[in-house]
Amino acid sequence: MNTKTRIVRSFELVESMWLQAQDMGNALVAMTEAALGQGELKDLRSAGSAKTIYQRSASQWTYTACAISLPVMEKRRRKVEPNAWINYQISLHGSGLPLQRGSQETIGPLVHVSFWHEATDFDDPQRSIHFPPEWDDWDLKDGRLLFWDSETEGGLPQWTFSVSLLDLNDEAALRTRILEPIRALLAGELTTAALPDGLPGLVFYTNEDQGDAGWTLLAGDAATAGAAVLPPDAQRG
Repeated sequence: MNTKTRIVRSFELVESMWLQAQDMGNALVAMTEAALGQGELKDLRSAGSAKTIYQRSASQWTYTACAISLPVMEKRRRKVEPNAWINYQISLHGSGLPLQRGSQETIGPLVHVSFWHEATDFDDPQRSIHFPPEWDDWDLKDGRLLFWDSETEGGLPQWTFSVSLLDLNDEAALRTRILEPIRALLAGELTTAALPDGLPGLVFYTNEDQGDAGWTLLAGDAATAGAAVLPPDAQRG
């Protein structure tokens, strides 16, 4: 294959990946809305339509990620007004992908699954998943769940977990590797039960001291990601 053909194939591959990501995003929205309608996700219900935003590359020629945000609210509330969002950030390349532990290569395309008090916003470093992280008051649970306590007393905690995009090849995988963990986490199950070691595609994180470069989150699987050690200023007081 000559250089010209490789360039053309590269663009075709990117286009194909985004088409697949779009189909997967549509499936996730439909499945999540169905789960909300059937009362499968704790005491939450839909509070409006999903919205999708895109993150452009530095050159502005392509997208590096998209985020789908579904507004939700607790059923006991009378006024239809979202107080949380289920966010799916699909990152194909760029800052949304962490480096692998023991390597300078990224772990590959990911879907970051979040339950936050706000929708994803790529222009706000506190409201998107990127590496190295710039979030405030976060923690890492069992090497697999990025976690933020509720900002209000009695409020729902916020969290994110990540799954390899290449391990999400059909609706059954979306259900068992995304929807079921969401349900379990919202129900208050232990992190290791909701996100077990053997869950295909699950990303495990470790927060390592990089010396002068500071602390950084690195990714791997259950075998390569060790116990997380957080710097003092990344822990809640």
